[in-house]
Amino acid sequence: MTINASSPAEETTRAPEHLADLVGDAESFLSEVWGVRTATFSCGRAKALLSTADVWRELDCGSLVAPYFGVLREGTTPTVSGITETRIVQTKPRPGYAKPAAVRQLVASGHVFVLNQLEDWNGRVGALVDSLRAQCRAQAGAAAYFCAAGSGGVPAHADGAHTLTVQLEGRMRWSVGEGEHVSETVAEAGDILYVPAGQVRQGAPCGADALHLVISLQQPTARDLAELALATFLKGPAAAGIAGTHHFLSLEEKVAWLRTELRAHLAGHDRGALAEQAVLLRQREGRA
Repeated sequence: MTINASSPAEETTRAPEHLADLVGDAESFLSEVWGVRTATFSCGRAKALLSTADVWRELDCGSLVAPYFGVLREGTTPTVSGITETRIVQTKPRPGYAKPAAVRQLVASGHVFVLNQLEDWNGRVGALVDSLRAQCRAQAGAAAYFCAAGSGGVPAHADGAHTLTVQLEGRMRWSVGEGEHVSETVAEAGDILYVPAGQVRQGAPCGADALHLVISLQQPTARDLAELALATFLKGPAAAGIAGTHHFLSLEEKVAWLRTELRAHLAGHDRGALAEQAVLLRQREGRA
């Protein structure tokens, strides 16, 4: 079932900025759909995030550089092999610039053109990703996929992240799941397909060129939260206070102290705030 997240009378030129713009009732989505099942939503405004014209303009403007683009040849990892060149910029050689003619040739032969990390350099996508990162308490990123008519599309794969696939132009047929549990849906322009983490999905264009945006949302694991909580504990006043005297304690006394102080430390944590700290930490590590 497709849920309409926008009013028919609502303008379609202003890009969505929040989760509710994409899925309607955000609270219901997070409590009833998130991590539970695949779902489809409709938001006409989503088409304003990016267009095929925007994609070719970025390619032809001459400033597109790896790792912000690539092509899918085999598998699901984009490559820049054979489609980059070195240019002289401020008297120094700079590798990794896109060769538009080479990219277009591969796309025409059935390969998929990918724009990576759009949240870093596209204002509309960046604003939406920032909002989703905060609301879902998840590390977030976005990539756009241009699939020419007749191309093989996106091969079957599973992500460790939750995904919101926004159909921007054209139509894509998506298969989600494995074996007897495969479901199929055709995403029209303005549709959003939510797939929980770990679900296998595969997509191919239907009859014409298609452009879609994949927003990945990866929440901190239990280990991430535990490691962060322990790190803050070791930097806290309780650990500092015993640092010079712990060698006077027996092993049993040390264990008893650790149980008491660590329990008190964990009891004072706001789980939501801890998750947000873990997301920010992972985000900084990813950009380092």
